Amino acid sequence: MDGMVPSPPWRRVHASPLDCSDLLAEVLLRLPPHPASFLRASLVCRRWRRLLRDPAFLRRVRAFRRAPPVLGLYRIRPPGLFAFVPIGEAPDRVPAARFALRDSDDWVLLGCNHGRVLLRSRPGWTQLLVWDPVTGHRRCVRLAQFGSHVRAHNATVFGDRGGLARREGSFRVAFVFTGGGRASACLYSSETGAWGWLITAEAPSDDVRATSGTLVGGVLYWMLEECGILELHLGEERLTVLEPVPGAASVYSKNVQLMEAEGGMLGFAGVTEYSLQLWAREAQADGSVSETWVLRKTIGLHRFVLSPGESHLFMPMLVDVDEGGNFVFLWTVDGIYMVSLDAARFKKVSDTEPLEDVRPYSSFYVAGGFGGGEGEGDCGNSGTGP
Repeated sequence: MDGMVPSPPWRRVHASPLDCSDLLAEVLLRLPPHPASFLRASLVCRRWRRLLRDPAFLRRVRAFRRAPPVLGLYRIRPPGLFAFVPIGEAPDRVPAARFALRDSDDWVLLGCNHGRVLLRSRPGWTQLLVWDPVTGHRRCVRLAQFGSHVRAHNATVFGDRGGLARREGSFRVAFVFTGGGRASACLYSSETGAWGWLITAEAPSDDVRATSGTLVGGVLYWMLEECGILELHLGEERLTVLEPVPGAASVYSKNVQLMEAEGGMLGFAGVTEYSLQLWAREAQADGSVSETWVLRKTIGLHRFVLSPGESHLFMPMLVDVDEGGNFVFLWTVDGIYMVSLDAARFKKVSDTEPLEDVRPYSSFYVAGGFGGGEGEGDCGNSGTGP
C-alpha cells in the first residue's frame, strides 16, 4: 500500500548483559547482604531465583563478603535449653522456625561460626553435631571416652574463609580439653571423616572455659578460667598458652570475651563497672617478634547503672561477640543488648532471664532457599573419636 514503510526482513535482538550467568552472579554478589535484598532480587524472575537459591552461590557470597550479617541469637537457658530469636527489623527479620533444631532436647549448644551451629550430645560429651540452619546440612561426629583427669571441654566449628576449595558443606572442628596440668586439642575434617593427631601443651591449674572460641586468620583461641588464653595454630598444629591483658583476672574477673580486632589481630573485650574496654594484641613498636596488649577503645555503659539497692548480680555481663568482631552482646537486667563497636550504638535485641547465655548466629539468607540438606541420618555412625 502506498506510503507504508516495508518491515525489515529480520529484526536484530540485542541481548541483555545480564543474560550472561557469570555477569549476573557478579552483580548479585554485590547486593547489600541482607535477607530483604536477596528476597527482592529472587522475585525478579525464575532464573534469578534459581541462582540466588543455589548453595554454590551462597558459598560465593561468603567468600566475597567475608562478614555475614547477624541474623539472630540462640538464647540458652538452664539446663541447656535453647531457642532462636531473630533480631532484624522487617523486612530483614528471618523466620525463627527456620532456625529451630528439630531434636534440640538431645543437644547442648556450644557456639556458632561460619554459618554453622556446633552442639554436643546430652548427656555427656559422646558426640558433636555440626548443623547449618540455612542449608539444613547436618553431620554428627563421635568422640572417644576421656580419662578421669579431664576436667573441662570445649569445641569450635569453622569452615574455609573462601569456602570454594572444598566440597559443599565441608568444615573442620577443633576439640580442646584440659586437666592434669595439660591442655590437649585435636582437629576433625569432614573431608576425611577422621580426627588428626593429639596436640598438647602445659596448662597448670587452668581449665578451658565454656565460652565461644575465636578464629583469627589461621589461629584459634579459647579463654582459660584464670583469664589465660589457649592458642591453637591450625597450620602448624601447635598449642600454646598466651598471657592475657595485664591484670585481667582482677580487673574484669570473668567478664571477658576474645574477638577478632580491626586489622586481623587477636582482640580482648572486658567489662569493668560501667565501661567496655577493647584491647588488641599488637606488634611492639621496636619491631621485635613479641607482641603486647594495647587498649584501643573504651565505651561507656552508664545507661545500665543500677538503682540504689539493686544487687550487683545485675551488673552488665559480656556474653559473646559476633564472628566478625563488629558487635558485642551484653546481658543486662533490662534485656540483651547488641553494641556496635565502631559507632558505640546500643540496640535491645531480646528480653532476658537470670543465668541466661546467648550465642549470635551470622549467615547469608535467602527466603525459601537452600532447603533439604544432606546428612540427616543416624548420628551414631559418623566419625571416629580423638
